[in-house]
Amino acid sequence: MLNWLTQGVFHLSSYTAPLIFGVAIFVWYRLLVSYLPVREYYKHFLEAAVLSFIGAALAPIAIFIFQGNLISFISSIPKIFEKVGNFNGFLAIIDLAFRGFSITGGFLILVVVLLFVMKNGKNVIFGILYPFPLFAAITRINCIMEGCCFGKRYDGLFSWSYPPASVASKYHYLRFGLISRFKESFTVYPTQLMLVILMFLLFLITYIMNKKKVAKNIIIGIILIGYGFFNFFIEFIRQEPLVLGGPFTMGQIFEIILVILGFYTIFKVNNSQIKG
Repeated sequence: MLNWLTQGVFHLSSYTAPLIFGVAIFVWYRLLVSYLPVREYYKHFLEAAVLSFIGAALAPIAIFIFQGNLISFISSIPKIFEKVGNFNGFLAIIDLAFRGFSITGGFLILVVVLLFVMKNGKNVIFGILYPFPLFAAITRINCIMEGCCFGKRYDGLFSWSYPPASVASKYHYLRFGLISRFKESFTVYPTQLMLVILMFLLFLITYIMNKKKVAKNIIIGIILIGYGFFNFFIEFIRQEPLVLGGPFTMGQIFEIILVILGFYTIFKVNNSQIKG
């Protein structure tokens, strides 16, 4: 979104996006180490990171199956690897591996790794997942600045529009007859701002629960249910494609799974297994 200030001549978001992400990671880390000493649990953190990365690299296969694009995905692999000899080719491979991925997809993989894949994942699950709503809120600020993940057309209370040459303007030009992609977009739902507020609210709720000494498995369950519930309903007013001609987006499928895992954590995970 900051790119709009320079009309795309200077890519400001290439500097602000890493800064925002860095702040989000720092906040996550500061909360994590307040519950789990790094020296004692660093092997757990490394294992969770490696397994999550592998899962993230494999996840697009499932995503493309749901989207009905598996054949085109497979056919593009040889062409990408033909260019592996240069840096742009390497970046293309990274883009291919993580195409269609999202914060929600990464969160889901991390949860699955901690609950079911890692032998001692439940030992560190609270320290790793408790800060996530705050991390998600901060990273969503970058979505506002980039203008991605924009909402569907809407001209009611709190609607907003995007400046010329924004992602929304280009989309509205191609799909809804906007006179030019270099004109201000049609008004839409402020989905990014809504998610920032909801994620801060979710963190505040779980922060209070933690201060009240609520069982940690319940707090983790509420984080999964809350994140899945809030994002699921926001997806209905966000401009996202449906998968396999069904009623849901890819994100909503992830979010349904997160809600189920939230209830699983509350009713099936023994609180005594959770450290921190």
